[in-house]
Amino acid sequence: MNEPWFVWAVIGIACIGMEMLTPGFVMFFFGMGALATALVSLIPGVNSVLWLQILFFVGFSLIALIFLRKHFARIFAGSVFDSSKVASEEAGAGEIVEVTEIVGPQREGRIRFRGTTWRAKTTGVDIAAGSHARIVSLQGMVYKIEPESDSPVKDKE
Repeated sequence: MNEPWFVWAVIGIACIGMEMLTPGFVMFFFGMGALATALVSLIPGVNSVLWLQILFFVGFSLIALIFLRKHFARIFAGSVFDSSKVASEEAGAGEIVEVTEIVGPQREGRIRFRGTTWRAKTTGVDIAAGSHARIVSLQGMVYKIEPESDSPVKDKE
């Protein structure tokens, strides 16, 4: 199909799909502009004037980008890849864990937390396997821990 509305719709869907592959949350709004242009292209007279369709595309895209980007960015902001957005209770800060493999400041070891083992480093001294430690923070996929006095292990599952 070489109908202008169909071409603009395909461009719009492709731009929205490409948003998954590109950082910055911009392609989505070009996709919205293309979809809006597809709707306008259904109007008789507009579907035969390419420069007018391009003008609508640029206008709709810029309006969407300028006025909607901040609103949509708040809605779609996630914490999957940005550990700074993970709440401290989700990261387990303050939880007591069991050290399963010796952990040190320069040496990654493993801890048992929430039913599985995780990579960990200490904030100071080495902690031997079988000891207990307290989670300080989560940095990426590595827990920072500190030695804990003899307390029972609380393992949330």
